[in-house]
Amino acid sequence: MGESPFRIKGTAYAFHMEFVREGLPGGLAAQGEALDDPALQRFFAQTFFTTSWYDVWPLIQAGRACGEVVGKPFEEFVRVRAQHQVERDLGLVRRVLLRVLSARSLALRVPSLNASYFDFVAVESSADGRVVSGVCRGLPGPIVRWYQIVTETFIAEVLRRNGAEDHTIAWESLERDGDAHGVPVFAARFRIELPA
Repeated sequence: MGESPFRIKGTAYAFHMEFVREGLPGGLAAQGEALDDPALQRFFAQTFFTTSWYDVWPLIQAGRACGEVVGKPFEEFVRVRAQHQVERDLGLVRRVLLRVLSARSLALRVPSLNASYFDFVAVESSADGRVVSGVCRGLPGPIVRWYQIVTETFIAEVLRRNGAEDHTIAWESLERDGDAHGVPVFAARFRIELPA
């Protein structure tokens, strides 16, 4: 457990553990019991450093386990946790940038910014008027939906703070995109439509 080549920055784990300690009924003990796997329990017993890289799979499994603790479906819990993450990530400098940059500039940049938390995702995006479209490449199949939820939440919160409340985010297609580390990976195409 914890040895996958698909990794995420420790920031995600550090904030996940903060959320569990402060916002999950029963805290760390409840998460450990819900994980119901000694290897996962040992993985989450470590100290997570924000600048280090960690296997992404345990974080996804923790999302399922914590969702069970609070009686929420996996996708709903992931949205709540992702919202907590983005609120913590938007420090003072980033909050200033949110007010200075246009919604179009943010919609172009934020998918790549979100992808920078992962060492296996590449993003390409372009703008045509009020529409930003792009593709996230390198996603292993089992994490695609989780990644989409996290990305949607991140983009939506950044645009909301910029004043672009009336935007839409849609995932348009999912295509096989080869293999990485012996695992099939996919390209997820997205479209962000900004208000007039």
